[in-house]
Amino acid sequence: MEKIKLRTYQLTLALSLISLALVLVNSGKQREFFYIAIYASILGLAFEYKKISWHPFSIAYPIMLIGLLNLIWYVTYELHNEGLNAYSDYLGSSKKLILASLLIFYLDRFKNYVPKDNFVKYFLISTAVGYTLATAYGLYQAVQGINRVEMAINRPTIAAYVYSVLSLAFVYSLYLKNNVKLYLLAGVVVLISFFLILLTATRAAMALYLLLAIILTLYHFRKIHLKSLMIFLCIVAGIIIVSYKPLISPKIQQTVTEITKYQEGHDATSLGARFSMWNVGLMTGIAHPLGQSIESRESWVRNYVANGHQHVAAALGYIRIHLHNEFIEKYSLQGIPGLLILCFFFVSIIAYSIRSKNALLLTSMLLLLLYGLTDVILLSSEALIFFMVLFALSTPFTQTKQQ
Repeated sequence: MEKIKLRTYQLTLALSLISLALVLVNSGKQREFFYIAIYASILGLAFEYKKISWHPFSIAYPIMLIGLLNLIWYVTYELHNEGLNAYSDYLGSSKKLILASLLIFYLDRFKNYVPKDNFVKYFLISTAVGYTLATAYGLYQAVQGINRVEMAINRPTIAAYVYSVLSLAFVYSLYLKNNVKLYLLAGVVVLISFFLILLTATRAAMALYLLLAIILTLYHFRKIHLKSLMIFLCIVAGIIIVSYKPLISPKIQQTVTEITKYQEGHDATSLGARFSMWNVGLMTGIAHPLGQSIESRESWVRNYVANGHQHVAAALGYIRIHLHNEFIEKYSLQGIPGLLILCFFFVSIIAYSIRSKNALLLTSMLLLLLYGLTDVILLSSEALIFFMVLFALSTPFTQTKQQ
């Protein structure tokens, strides 16, 4: 029986690693391996039911909580609409979160089945393959003349979010090998990744990637050789100078123009529409502090715009999709309870990652939080699966008293 338990854990781990590697090259297969890994983890939990312990804290708990809240909200307000509708994304999200929490809990609680050195090797292979395939795919798209690199996700913004985190996961796995040559390779990976992120033309990723790469490096090593840091920064500066006119400057100018237009009352731009969505999201959340349906939100916003608030009319085009901010989206539909649980999700996992000195979990959570200020990542199937699998695979990197 012990051999079966070991093989079940190894199978779950292997399936999760494959899912992680496929995120930007084949989202369909990524999803399939994710679900098969979950089925294997459920089987593993059944085998291990006598050894299951609810203590200490697991990051699976806040993830399960968000999934359950989404499910309760869905059942309350869905109103039996048939087929795909505005509620389908929330149902899909709730199922993925609940199931992913089981995968995370299983891989976390029984991680002693795989020696940490072996796990580091497997994680390095998975992230290396995933990063290499994604980078090659992105560069191929750029050479073919695509306007914005999107890889297999077909949405440049989400692709940039996922790629940036995958890149840093690969960098982290290189750091763990404690090899000077691999440290140099990690620097090259960061530079190539930043260039490819520029090709996605995603402002949030362009602004945050290098900052989080530095945070990851400082948090992992605690101290950096000044000469190495200066060389790296000089190379980054060179890339920025070369890329400034064709890639960076247009985005800066676009941002300035869109902010100016919004201040003049024109919100029909990318940033302007976001400002309007955040405005109406906060207002409708205040009006419905315990939550509401999508139909109720849409009706309230339409009345709000019609009654003297035409300057936020661009929000109407997105009101049945999402409001491009995790917190405002949650508040506008699930009220104060939803907002509190979302805050608990971020605060508890970030605090846990700091307490357990898990640089990978900390960096990925910070990026999920920061990207969530201008988008809704937890409703994107590919991104949600990617982050959940990465969280599951980050658990062996915790440093606890038990270990």
